[in-house]
Amino acid sequence: MDSYASAGVDEEREQDVFATAMRPWLARTAVRSSLVTSITGLASGYFATLMHVPPGPPIALTTDGVGTKILLAREADRWEPVGIDCVANNVNDVICTGAVPLALLDYIATDRIDAGVLEAIARGLYRGADEAGIAIPGGEIAQIGAMLADSAGGGPMLDLVGTAVGAIPDGRTPVDGSAVRPGDAVLALPSSGPHSNGYSLARRALGARTGELADALLAPTRVYVRAAEALWAAGITPRGLAHISGGGLLNLARLAADVSYTLDALPPAPEIFGLIASAGDIPAATMYATFNMGTGFCVVVSPADVTAALGALRTAGEHPVVAGSVTARPGRYVSIPQAGLLGRGDVFEATRDTV
Repeated sequence: MDSYASAGVDEEREQDVFATAMRPWLARTAVRSSLVTSITGLASGYFATLMHVPPGPPIALTTDGVGTKILLAREADRWEPVGIDCVANNVNDVICTGAVPLALLDYIATDRIDAGVLEAIARGLYRGADEAGIAIPGGEIAQIGAMLADSAGGGPMLDLVGTAVGAIPDGRTPVDGSAVRPGDAVLALPSSGPHSNGYSLARRALGARTGELADALLAPTRVYVRAAEALWAAGITPRGLAHISGGGLLNLARLAADVSYTLDALPPAPEIFGLIASAGDIPAATMYATFNMGTGFCVVVSPADVTAALGALRTAGEHPVVAGSVTARPGRYVSIPQAGLLGRGDVFEATRDTV
């Protein structure tokens, strides 16, 4: 039976070490300039951080990479999708604050310069940026072959990371999930597949079959900027916005309100997830705590806004479903009754309990 830890990604230890060894130091950092009045979410684990620089709008900041999906891109010599992923991973976090993404800076670390590979990545960055409506005004390429794994006999070995900047429009209240209330509806937007999370486990489970499944595994991460902006344009104020990335649907627990979530009508999971689970003998609890399982983004709205929100999202080209509801149970639990799972923090457990 494969697990994420056996594939080389120990998320529980990562979170423990971050909380005990890193967060105390990061939380002590402070801006000395009088230009900044406050920073919301510093070292908090929310999707993005807001920096307040009056009289301008609050500025949203976030950074993320693509991970070991790059190894599949290298294997298939198909680099454009990971360029899209780099943009999507970042802008999808920015919009969780209610901000509009504006720009992204990219960082590419590589063992050698390959014009074809870099052009394909840049094309993907352009496609993602065009979809998100942002600019990429700068970035960095670092040639650090001595620090990367030996790539003799194959294409370049590289890593790709982005840092995105957004801003809260005038008159819009930032979103952190504190407004979520029991009885609210959770709307789910479908993913295109694994996006760019869980690939260490997927590669371990599938082994040599990754080549056969390249189309499914390299499907780019979906960009949800238009969907979020469609809600605001329709006069709907989301009570919570959650990018379903690493950690899967447990990402709903990042929202600030001390409530819980029951998800009993999720979008169907693409076939690739069943293939990964079967090939690696991976239990549902691990699958749902590692992958998005078919849901790429969640929107929490009041019951009165459900119909209008569904209409706005459909107008933006989405296929939303009412996936569940918010319950009064404290503790930020996430229940998926159809899979027999109850989760909290970073872990789902098999149970028939519901919230």
